[in-house]
Amino acid sequence: MRAIEPLTVPGPGIELVPMGEEFIDPMTTVLQDRAYSCFTTIPWPYERSMAEANIAATAESWERGGCDWAIVGEGTGEFLGRIELRPAALIPDCLELGYFTAKDHWGEGVMTRAVALALDTAFTAMGATRVQWYGNEGNWGSWKAVWRNGLRREGVQRRAGKRLWAAGILATDPREPDTPWDGPGAGAPAALDPGRPMGLVRQFHQTYSMPDRLAEHAAPTLDYERLSMRVALVSEEYAELIGAVYGPTARSLVEEAARAAAGADEGVRDVVEAADALADLVYVVYGMAIESGIDLDRVLAEVQASNLSKLMPDGTVRLREDGKVLKGPGFFPPDVRRALGLGGAG
Repeated sequence: MRAIEPLTVPGPGIELVPMGEEFIDPMTTVLQDRAYSCFTTIPWPYERSMAEANIAATAESWERGGCDWAIVGEGTGEFLGRIELRPAALIPDCLELGYFTAKDHWGEGVMTRAVALALDTAFTAMGATRVQWYGNEGNWGSWKAVWRNGLRREGVQRRAGKRLWAAGILATDPREPDTPWDGPGAGAPAALDPGRPMGLVRQFHQTYSMPDRLAEHAAPTLDYERLSMRVALVSEEYAELIGAVYGPTARSLVEEAARAAAGADEGVRDVVEAADALADLVYVVYGMAIESGIDLDRVLAEVQASNLSKLMPDGTVRLREDGKVLKGPGFFPPDVRRALGLGGAG
């Protein structure tokens, strides 16, 4: 990246202004909180001399083709945080984001707006083709700011003693969330890796206090009260698939056959054959998804986020008399169109 002249970037309620000596004391005060050292490389205890040395190097950041801004309140000049764009090593026209927000202003959307301004600058004034971000695994607050601006989670990198989330966005990507929010919030737990579907379903069972024989280390069995309901759910989803492919008449035939099969129950209960069939079902379902160009992990992420949104605002579960989970006021349906790259549900 070429050197860039220090510039101020105005935005809604905030401004990005070049870091300078006037921010030594405000930054030192903000970084007295030990929380920053838990999820960043910022040392603790943080001393004024550290801020002096750090800010003394800001001119060099601009000369090397990066940006180093203080985030200040529009019209007030209050120090709200810091955000930087640094040239990425070995990747042409790529910049890396780094930032922190003053703790008194967490949850106000300050960094979401700051990241948006930084991306605008990176892709327009600086000609970058990609911006990337790394954050300690579990740093949901930091991840939310880039997630809201369209950065896509690209994996986990191992470093000495820690694991880092990696995310990135191209200049041509939409500047909006690419996936549903996968972190904690409004009483819901953080969603798990959609590439491990069994973990997603176990999380659903644990969240809504449903049976989990694996957690109890119980022996495999088909002798339990809810077995008929479980088989019926499999039949229902198969019928839905047939309807989506062949139409409503074919769906009705499958539903009728499923009812007839349930009525002809001979009580065999072969757990080994059932386990084999369940594994084969998962395999052929993913096979159909792959051949159909459906990223099933992305669809699962949408479904899981929707399922976890059924909780009440205080994190409790409301059940109907028959045990069905009732939807809380924060419930939202899965946006399958978004997962397929066909645009949001709108």
